[in-house]
Amino acid sequence: MASALGFAFDAAGLLVPLALSDAFKPSVPSEAKTSVQIILGGGKRTSTAGGPAPHIALWDDDGNRIGQWHPGKKDKIDQNNVKNIVIEHSQTTPKYSQADPYYVMISQLSDDAICVAGITVANSKISGAFYGDTGYKCGQSWFASENRIGSDFQAPRCVWLDGNHDNGINARALSFHLNDMQPNDDKLEQYYENLDTLCKSTPRFSYWGNLLPDGIPPFFNPPLKYKGDNGADVDVSKVIDDPKHPWDKGAYLHPGKTNARRRRDDTTVARRSANHDISHLIVTDQDTDVKEICESETSYGWDIISTQQNLFCDMEHKQLYPICGNGITTKCFDLEGKTLVGAPHLDARDEEVQKLRFGRSYNTTSHWKM
Repeated sequence: MASALGFAFDAAGLLVPLALSDAFKPSVPSEAKTSVQIILGGGKRTSTAGGPAPHIALWDDDGNRIGQWHPGKKDKIDQNNVKNIVIEHSQTTPKYSQADPYYVMISQLSDDAICVAGITVANSKISGAFYGDTGYKCGQSWFASENRIGSDFQAPRCVWLDGNHDNGINARALSFHLNDMQPNDDKLEQYYENLDTLCKSTPRFSYWGNLLPDGIPPFFNPPLKYKGDNGADVDVSKVIDDPKHPWDKGAYLHPGKTNARRRRDDTTVARRSANHDISHLIVTDQDTDVKEICESETSYGWDIISTQQNLFCDMEHKQLYPICGNGITTKCFDLEGKTLVGAPHLDARDEEVQKLRFGRSYNTTSHWKM
């Protein structure tokens, strides 16, 4: 079987098919089981992007339960940033029957946040992949990743899941319709021309503020019809959410439709800082778009400097600075000294100077090499 496929967004904002590299090809169980692979962003040299594995639930295209997986205390995402889980079809009727896992939900019950770059789903009948770029494009908390999981060394963005939002991360869970993650040309063209058919189609993809592991996301009822071979939607009106009656994204178990005037949206949370750890610095030699990270309202991660763009992003204040050099000597980032340089004769006691943390230092540094 070919490697699981999904799609990502390139630097120009275009949707492109993304095949997994051989190192991330999912195993395919022969019995009535489904393999799910959770791939974290950041790679081996990123601090604190990993944590406890999330809970997983699967349903068929009619919304019938297939199976669930609940992690134990020792189920962490390991240092290789990949967790392979085989889910038995213990909730089918009859039990342990073969079934197609069209709907997938993962929920992070732990308060230790993780950043997910990809989720692969595969059994003997169906396979597919979700990549973090979808969540990024649709407003989920995100960050760049060095984890080159694509067959052409692409590194899709990762999206954050956190149980208590104490750091401003806007999602505990995410759900998606696997069939709609397939990179059919007509389907991708539809998403590009009308992003609402991806981001404002809750059964297709959604991130959830509070949805618990036993929660049930909405399903398309009746199942969708597509043009050609799993192409664009036959009827877009059956896909896009009703703006007058949006889904309750703050639900814990059974999301329902609400009145827009009374909508509770627990995916909008207060944020103390967009910096996950002010003592950690990332230096990237890759084509990471630091400017995009710094200018995004939903990015969350670490201070990061690009040697390609010659830019440093102060994630705490979402402020860009140039790298010192070529005549730039003040209000710039000293790459060799790994510190933010202020103007001459700055008063260290000045409130603004203290706020912007000129002269800052880091305890740890990750280097994302080419």
